Amino acid sequence: MIGRVMTFLELGPGRDFVLLAMPKTASTSLERALAPYATEVVGSPPGQKHLPARGFVHTKAHDLAAQGHPRESYELVSMFREPIAWLESWWRYRAREDSRQSTADMSFEEFALRYLAGDGDAPVPKGRPARFVHAQGAVAVDRIFSVEHSDVWSAWFGDRVGASLELERRNASGAERGELAFATREALASHFAPEYEIWRRLEATGEWAGARGTPLEHPLRTAAQS
Repeated sequence: MIGRVMTFLELGPGRDFVLLAMPKTASTSLERALAPYATEVVGSPPGQKHLPARGFVHTKAHDLAAQGHPRESYELVSMFREPIAWLESWWRYRAREDSRQSTADMSFEEFALRYLAGDGDAPVPKGRPARFVHAQGAVAVDRIFSVEHSDVWSAWFGDRVGASLELERRNASGAERGELAFATREALASHFAPEYEIWRRLEATGEWAGARGTPLEHPLRTAAQS
């Protein structure tokens, strides 16, 4: 799973940050709102267009350090959605008529089962949210926000860039809410144990500051291994 990188540097002492925009976590609307204030939106070469935390640690972080921005001079930030809601968001998004991998004729139950099976031919996401923010054996981002607590993260980003953000909803699907059998929901909850470990840190306040370096208790398996 991949996501765009946006840097916000030279904002002032203690204000610089880098956003790793995880797909299906309000990333498109947030990127558009923040774009006027970004010092860089990584869009080329193609191999560096999208990076999870692991890719950032091994590539982009070194580039920023060479440009005079050592790792401790900025916060690495990402968004996070309730795990099953994240998967449903993918299903709803790909139900759009213009989707290249349409789920228009697929129930959320089937979508979820094929994701759990690691079906490479199915229109399911590759990867998982916990892996996106993980590198070198631990959480690799400094701060994680819950998508559902928009008041928390919109205020934080607005304060950092010194402007009130105007967010618009994009990539919304008109698909009905997905239904899951009890056993399938339980299987997803088990598979997403690392994600729920992170989610519990966010549920009450909407953010987890100082996340970097925290090891996850649950192993990051692929879907087929769960």
